[in-house]
Amino acid sequence: MIRVQCPAKVNLFLEVTGRRPDGYHRLATLFAKINLYDVLELEAAPRGVALEIDSDAPLSAGPDNLVCRAAQAFIKAFRVDGGARLRLVKRIPMGAGLGGGSSDAAGTLLGLAKIFSVRLDAGRKARLARLAAALGADVPFFLHPAPFCLGTGIGDRLKPVRISKSLPYMVLVYPGLHVSTVEAYRALPLPLPSRSVVLTRLSQLDRLIRSLQRGRPVEEWEGLLFNRLESAELPVLEQVEAARRVLLRLGVRGARMSGSGSSVFGFVASHSEGQAALERLRGYSWKGFLTSCAG
Repeated sequence: MIRVQCPAKVNLFLEVTGRRPDGYHRLATLFAKINLYDVLELEAAPRGVALEIDSDAPLSAGPDNLVCRAAQAFIKAFRVDGGARLRLVKRIPMGAGLGGGSSDAAGTLLGLAKIFSVRLDAGRKARLARLAAALGADVPFFLHPAPFCLGTGIGDRLKPVRISKSLPYMVLVYPGLHVSTVEAYRALPLPLPSRSVVLTRLSQLDRLIRSLQRGRPVEEWEGLLFNRLESAELPVLEQVEAARRVLLRLGVRGARMSGSGSSVFGFVASHSEGQAALERLRGYSWKGFLTSCAG
């Protein structure tokens, strides 16, 4: 049996740059893995795929689960003679914009490659990447070893971003609200941003990446963090915006929604400052974490 840690992510920046003919939105986003993990245990089995889940929230362990779909896809694509037993310890909140399900799927693909001794040469890595993209737009990022990536296309075209200096501690809150990614994109105000607006935002993204790469203090780049999906016209996002404003009042810097929500994150100067912020959030029925970007 092997164990795989499946990290969560935040989007430090997310702009919608257009829409494809198939309805998917084109993005420019800066992904960052964070030190909050689901844990996946995997072992070979004679046949089939069986999944057990340890979670506070109800979650199907049937064939519709992304972990099961990833396992079945791997077994078929690599013609594995056998099956797999998996156990998922769920710690990343669901429907939170943190990519937990996508990370679990990527962890399944990587874990099964180890269990079945599939040597990942260039050809097999490309096959694994195709499996990841077919499972979901965020899965390729979690398959990628880099902790930070610039994502374009629908978020599946990735370019690693090298950031050598650790970012500050992060306060992350999950208000307990489930936001549908599909509904969030559908609820974006029309028309979508003009080309001039998009170009301005992409310039902002470039400045953010340069600031992070140069190790500049958070005061210099907090205003460059951005998420277009915060403007989606969904009633639930009004509560997410309220949570974001609470973090800002507590002195958390650059507070933004991650992905399509509902989680909100921001940065603090020290571990003790983060702990103090979490203490002051105890009066809210939210789940809070003190974490950091993986590096």
